[in-house]
Amino acid sequence: MQRGLIATIGLLLVCAAGSAVAQTPVYKLLWSPGVIGTPGAQPTAIMEVAPGLFYVLGAYDGDTFGASVFSITSAGTFKLLYSLPPYYTSVAFAQGTNGDLYVPGFDGNIKQYYYFSSTGAGTNVVQYPFPGSWGSAWHTLAAPGLLYDIFVTVNSHGAGVFAFGQVSEDGSMKILHQFSATDGTPTGANLALAADNNFYGIGNEQPGGISPGFIFRLTPKGEYSKLLTFPKFSYNGILNLISASDGNLYGVFAGLGPTNSGIIYKATLSGQLQTVVAFPPSMAGPMSIMQAADGNLYGGTKSQAIFRYDMTAHTLTNAFQLPSGGVDGLCTCQLIQGMDGKLYGVTNNGGPWPGDGVVFSLDFGLPRPKPVVTALYPSAGAAGQQVMLWGKYLLAASSVTFNGAPATTIHITSEQSVSVTVPEDATSGPVTITTPNGTFTTTQPFTVQ
Repeated sequence: MQRGLIATIGLLLVCAAGSAVAQTPVYKLLWSPGVIGTPGAQPTAIMEVAPGLFYVLGAYDGDTFGASVFSITSAGTFKLLYSLPPYYTSVAFAQGTNGDLYVPGFDGNIKQYYYFSSTGAGTNVVQYPFPGSWGSAWHTLAAPGLLYDIFVTVNSHGAGVFAFGQVSEDGSMKILHQFSATDGTPTGANLALAADNNFYGIGNEQPGGISPGFIFRLTPKGEYSKLLTFPKFSYNGILNLISASDGNLYGVFAGLGPTNSGIIYKATLSGQLQTVVAFPPSMAGPMSIMQAADGNLYGGTKSQAIFRYDMTAHTLTNAFQLPSGGVDGLCTCQLIQGMDGKLYGVTNNGGPWPGDGVVFSLDFGLPRPKPVVTALYPSAGAAGQQVMLWGKYLLAASSVTFNGAPATTIHITSEQSVSVTVPEDATSGPVTITTPNGTFTTTQPFTVQ
């Protein structure tokens, strides 16, 4: 399968950053566990799998069940899909390009790590052991045909050892790079797949978030390098990193800036670092960051603010203030944008009694996200060839054409991937995909052989 990403188009998102938000924000609590120790409690991650249908990972584990995966609709209908065995914890999951869900789990009793896969409906759960004593450091990321993760183990001195690894969709695992003492320690919350088809993360020279901190780069083959070193570093245990539509990386620090209230920073793929904006004390402590279809950045703060940073006007605003008591959830507030334009989020604590987290929606009146395709796998083939479209906001695709010729089959495998068959009458040219939200045409052609 081809591994080069098509160069990211400058504006991946439909509406220009800075487009006006027309309506007063509308918050809706979709679900919160009403009983202590409920499967799905402490929700930590969310993804959309069909328009208006979301899968959520709840991290709570106990003596009768482990971390759980459940579905929730945009109307708030809850359905438990499955739970890991008792005492198995997890805080990350991903959907592969085969449509299956992948959840790294840790058995707290025997101190053993596993990967679990299941169908999108939560059936056919399969458990895969990690090689040796390796386990997941909860950085699971889906990429075309593969999953990538940061692996961790403990050496004979009790110190953590980290590695960058690849997980195939059949559960087999391969270590691509083991971090050396000079490489430092990966301490960020995630890996970001950027426009250059490389993976980026945040690390420290010493374990535990001790300065100096840096951004590292890993190629899909495991070649390691440091992109830049932060002049100052603030470790808050989250340290999200995203790849935005302008091709740059963005992240937040909770304790830097003139008032130590936090900053948003930008890092170019050539290693240039810039502080984008500093937070005021009233919005202190940014903990998460994402980009929505209006091109702007959103996230949650320790002070319960959902912030918006306008990428065109370069202004920071408090877009929505959650109650300080936590009845609607206590941020970290991990956010995604649904196909309906609303933001959907999870918090692993707060909410109505017993305060074990919430799933919520927040409607700012944002534009519905149109599809974006950044790669074709492969980019050449004959009629009958299976081709994967890789990108974003691809759910509910109704049409894919090859230079105007409709694909004979369309199989939507995730929000990021659609598999199609090249039609008999296809000719070389661009590929166009259509969803209920709009149409996208690739700039790089598919070559019919």
